[in-house]
Amino acid sequence: MVEQRPTEKSWARATLNMLAVVMIFAGIAAAGGLIAALAGGFEGWAIVAAIAVIVLFAGGFLAVREGAKRRARESNTVVYAPDNTDQLFDVDPNTGERTPRRS
Repeated sequence: MVEQRPTEKSWARATLNMLAVVMIFAGIAAAGGLIAALAGGFEGWAIVAAIAVIVLFAGGFLAVREGAKRRARESNTVVYAPDNTDQLFDVDPNTGERTPRRS
């Protein structure tokens, strides 16, 4: 069984990822509001909705991109656990060498 070693701040990373997804969905909702405002002839609300669409999509895109950059910077240390669950090994991603894990 091969699994990623958990990080201490995984909850913070998950929160940022969820906020990025919420921003993108809010951008989709604002785009719907923009279309409704344009169809109804409300020019002022159409301008507000257009600005909201741009800000929400840009913010969501930048947050997703930052998360991808953060994952690329993180160490990709893999923990290898054989059939015996009492014994864990760290696997070097470059050489594949297994060393006993120190907890």
